[in-house]
Amino acid sequence: MVKKLSIRNKLILSIFLGCLIPYFFGGLYIKSQAEEWLYNRNLESTNILLQQTADFVDETILINIESLVNMIAQDERIMLAGDHLNNYVDYNEETFKRRSTIEERRIASLFESLKESHDILGLIAFATESGGYVEYPEFNPNAPYDPRLRPWYMNVIGKEGVIVSEPYRTTVTDELVISIAKNVKSGHKDVGVLSLVIRLDDLVTRINNLNYGETGNIKVLSPSNRFINSPNHEAWVLSSVEELELGVFNNLDAFDGRSFEGQLEGEDKVFNVHISPYSGWKYIATIDKSEVMAQSKVLTDALILIYFFTLLIILLFVFLISNYITRPILKIAGVINRMASFKFDYFEEDKDLISISHKKDEVGAITSALHGMQTNFLELSNNINVMDQEIKNIDIGDKSRYTISLSEDNPFLSISQSINALLEKVYSYIEQIKASQLEISDKNELLTASEEELKAQVAEIESQKAYIHFLADHDPLTELPNRRSFYKKLNQVLEADEKGAVMLLDLDNFKGINDTLGHLFGDQVLMHISRQLESLASDRIFVSRFGGDEFLLLYMWREGENELLEFIHELNELLSRKLYIDNNEVNIEFSMGVSLFPNDSGDINQLIMNADLALYTIKNSGKNNYAFFSVGMAEHQINKSKTEAILREAIDTDGFKMVYQPQVELSTGRVAGFEALIRLKNNKLSPGEFIPVAEENGMIIAIGRIVTKLVVEQIRNWQEKGYDIKSVAINYSAVQMYDYGYKAYLMNLLRENAVSPSHILIEITENIFLENKESTINFLKELRSHGIKIAIDDFGTGYSSLSYLTFLPIDTIKLDRSLSMEFLDLDNISVMDSLIALAHSLNLLVIAEGIEEQKQVKRLKYGQCDAIQGYYFSKPLEVEELELDFDKKYEV
Repeated sequence: MVKKLSIRNKLILSIFLGCLIPYFFGGLYIKSQAEEWLYNRNLESTNILLQQTADFVDETILINIESLVNMIAQDERIMLAGDHLNNYVDYNEETFKRRSTIEERRIASLFESLKESHDILGLIAFATESGGYVEYPEFNPNAPYDPRLRPWYMNVIGKEGVIVSEPYRTTVTDELVISIAKNVKSGHKDVGVLSLVIRLDDLVTRINNLNYGETGNIKVLSPSNRFINSPNHEAWVLSSVEELELGVFNNLDAFDGRSFEGQLEGEDKVFNVHISPYSGWKYIATIDKSEVMAQSKVLTDALILIYFFTLLIILLFVFLISNYITRPILKIAGVINRMASFKFDYFEEDKDLISISHKKDEVGAITSALHGMQTNFLELSNNINVMDQEIKNIDIGDKSRYTISLSEDNPFLSISQSINALLEKVYSYIEQIKASQLEISDKNELLTASEEELKAQVAEIESQKAYIHFLADHDPLTELPNRRSFYKKLNQVLEADEKGAVMLLDLDNFKGINDTLGHLFGDQVLMHISRQLESLASDRIFVSRFGGDEFLLLYMWREGENELLEFIHELNELLSRKLYIDNNEVNIEFSMGVSLFPNDSGDINQLIMNADLALYTIKNSGKNNYAFFSVGMAEHQINKSKTEAILREAIDTDGFKMVYQPQVELSTGRVAGFEALIRLKNNKLSPGEFIPVAEENGMIIAIGRIVTKLVVEQIRNWQEKGYDIKSVAINYSAVQMYDYGYKAYLMNLLRENAVSPSHILIEITENIFLENKESTINFLKELRSHGIKIAIDDFGTGYSSLSYLTFLPIDTIKLDRSLSMEFLDLDNISVMDSLIALAHSLNLLVIAEGIEEQKQVKRLKYGQCDAIQGYYFSKPLEVEELELDFDKKYEV
């Protein structure tokens, strides 16, 4: 049994705790501040180590090799190689004869001297646009080899600057390497690509030899989060963070120059991150958190020792004070104990107590109160005897409820009344307990029912977990395997050396279905087609949804490619059947690109890219068909890359100019306005060739702003020369709707150049309304509110053209040339007249485009068309030509 604390011990304990608690928390605060200082100091030193490591790699290896690549690319031996290199494109082991030209020997000698002076280099290669190829060590092919189709060539040709590849392991030596390549140019002409391959094994060893604690090491990741170096985890090298599912490294860019804590393989770690601003490589210092925190142990031991000696001093001091305070109290406690035994004669006999009762403090007051209590208790004793006689007269034989009754003059009358009231509460509580038992029984039944509901909820949660796992590998709409599942399956098939084809299927008319019948109907079409494709699935056919209206199919044949052709025929028959959805008849047309493996490639991404190129080819040649990938299809990608390079250079070097085609009023023959048309200054590439490329890669946004600036500045020049300013039309692409700052840019240009908004007319096409119609209309309304006019270009080529006229915020419609030709060639041109009359009824001006013959002019004038634009009056003119006869009046 635990002994209760005496007042003396309580006093000692309270004083002791009163001193101990502030000291304890103060000690904890000092300890935490010291630990934080040591911790931050460790992190700062680690950040310096990482930055020095990154600087070493950048300056001594990457920058040095990039400088070397730039220097070699300007060497005359490289730039003048021409067609003097051996060409292995049509290599035949039996008939091929290696040429030993002076130019190739000079280049090989250059490569040999470079490799001998740079041990870190593994391979040096150079390929030309004509297919010539030389490398050191000497290249000995065993099959035809076209370097122009290799990723290292295609990713660099036509691009500016030095390109650093992702790390990879060589096939022959299994060395960890990266390649640094540059597009070699002679003037503005691309000569070829120079590539230097760097071995990383020595660099990794140097980094691993850096001293970073007992448990620390430095990991290196590429810009795409692939491991270049990972001590203690060699198997991680070349794998990405996503592939290894290392969630702790998912957001490294946010911690550049900082540290964070996390778990790696179940252990608490501290990570410091430094991202090279030059190469983008990510250096991660990793160390056990316990090692970082161990430095504070010495400080903790010292604080504990000081704390212990301080406690001893405080304890002695508290003991002395408590003795002085508690000695009279203990004396009083002895008197109280005697009184508890009904001994009330001690107080008068003890002189110490008499002296204590004369004190003026709390102890004296207690002593005086005890003396009074003794007197009262003696008086109470006499009353107890009277009460005892009253109790003896009570009949307790009755088992029913009873009460204690005392006479009115009994001093314990109030006590008896309290006891009787207490008995009544006891009986009442018994009844309440009975009622509570019944309520508990009812609640027990409710708990049983709640348990069943809980089990049902747990079962639902398990079902949801299973569905989440399902969604990881399946498309949520069609429930077909998704792109991730397709990659897994194709990887398994390639590792098993199977033969087959990757087929990328795209619905040609799906966008029209969505636009006319709505997205919900489009979803039903996708689900119906998915079920049809799923019916073809087998152990040799794998079906997945690639995204949008595209599906990826994997076909593995057993005998030969004839099986694939039969399957394509079966697929065509299946999807050609009419669909009936919600009483709507739907005709499905599809295009498909096919890439064979291993013939075309053994790489997953390359196979899909090949299928995409084949699909692109068939869509450009009329759709609703299929095509097999061929090497020639890659030429389109090369031409596209060249066009992108030309546009990028034109954007950076002021390479665009504007020409202007007059729009002539039929009523007066005077110029009503001009359409501004873009041209390249130093290239004959037409807008019809480079505008689609610019729209596809987003360059059209920058080009659109350049056009706007050139036009506004030209109007300002005409104002300064005193010309009668006409409105100038600027073509506006649907892609430019993603340039959210265009309106502010246009208004600032107009304000800076003092040009009235009424001089600007924005030409849009009908397809701009196919997506985000509401936001597009709001954008056009804002432009019109500033006085800018809006025209619909190529009218008559889109969907529901007439219905647009009733609600669009426009001022002018420009009849497409094909529409004008179609109706003007008819003897009865009432349709054209009605179209123009409808536009006029809506207060719209009508301009006919592409007019080249006099009879067309007469018919349009008869139909009251407002203006004409075309070669009949004028071709697009340079500014100098236009200004020679700016106010010319044409003969109508």
